[in-house]
Amino acid sequence: MPHPGKVSGYTMSSDISDLRKPGLTIHDVAKMAGVSAKTVSRVVNDEAGVSHEKRALIARIISEVGYYPHTGARSMRKPCRDSVGVTFPAPVEQSPLSQQFLLWLFAEIYRLFCKDGGFVCFDLNPFAKNRDEDYARGLWQQRYGACIVAGPLAVNDTTAHRIQASGHPYLAMGRLDSLPDISCATVDYEEAAYLSAKYLIDKGHKRIAMLRAFEGYQPGVERLRGYLRALEEAEIPFDENLVRPVTFDALHLASVTHRLLLDPTVTALIECSGSEDAASVREGARRAGRVPGQDFDVVVWTYTDNAAVLNEAAAHIWLPAREAAAEGLELLADWVQERRTDPIKVIYRPTLYHPSTDREIPKPKPLFDVLLNR
Repeated sequence: MPHPGKVSGYTMSSDISDLRKPGLTIHDVAKMAGVSAKTVSRVVNDEAGVSHEKRALIARIISEVGYYPHTGARSMRKPCRDSVGVTFPAPVEQSPLSQQFLLWLFAEIYRLFCKDGGFVCFDLNPFAKNRDEDYARGLWQQRYGACIVAGPLAVNDTTAHRIQASGHPYLAMGRLDSLPDISCATVDYEEAAYLSAKYLIDKGHKRIAMLRAFEGYQPGVERLRGYLRALEEAEIPFDENLVRPVTFDALHLASVTHRLLLDPTVTALIECSGSEDAASVREGARRAGRVPGQDFDVVVWTYTDNAAVLNEAAAHIWLPAREAAAEGLELLADWVQERRTDPIKVIYRPTLYHPSTDREIPKPKPLFDVLLNR
């Protein structure tokens, strides 16, 4: 065995500047230690089969010369486990996640995956060059080994199926009808729409309009399905003119609200756009000569517990999306660390509530923010 103070003729303390060079390979470290590259690999990967003395020597050399394993080359031999990718399955105009939510997501990922030296990779706009771009390209290009899919999944999505079949740990923040066993952490939006419509039906309303977000995406399908279930239970016929798709644009939200409320038979509104934009709803009602809380009732959806989006609303629905995502990320960390091997299934139920009037009501923390588009 080489002398502890020498590495292939070099005194480690005095000649270290000669050894710290870019592109240092595992073979260089092996030559310095007088061992095989396989032995160095075992030490790097904390595998058995290396004596205590050789392990200590190799570890000291790695520390002195600043060697880092080539994760790109390693990923060609086995799945990468030290990098977590975050990708977005919908263009930003379809799902403008707020800066506040992205900062929260980054903090959670740092806490769970990066504090011990892991890497994170954000694929911020996989749709930039090609509208049909594969949002999981980071997996196929072996840039990361675990994947977080942040945003709504399109009804015709096929990429989630490929991710599931790949065997990589992953978490989608939404469900997909075509993939019942998808690994997900989300809210039951169908139940939220059902609770909203049933609450208004129980108050005596039969002409209930809906501002429905995510046209062409799974959350939009779930909203409509819950609304239809409540109508069917009450034996109220469905009028497709009462359900209108909306975007996150404030002018569009006000315009659609205006058109719906021009119908004098509409006595209630479900505001499930996800925008948490009271000003646009009030403006749309004003244009139609209507006043929320006086000549029509409103149920508003929010992503913040016990917040008041619209003070005049009859009720609010709390969607614990952040809370579901937090639990899902914890479970994903277990999957990445091989403490679990099965897909994640976290579905939080929504809560219908009446904001308290005897204390200050917090403003919502928007999950979506159209300002990101500007």
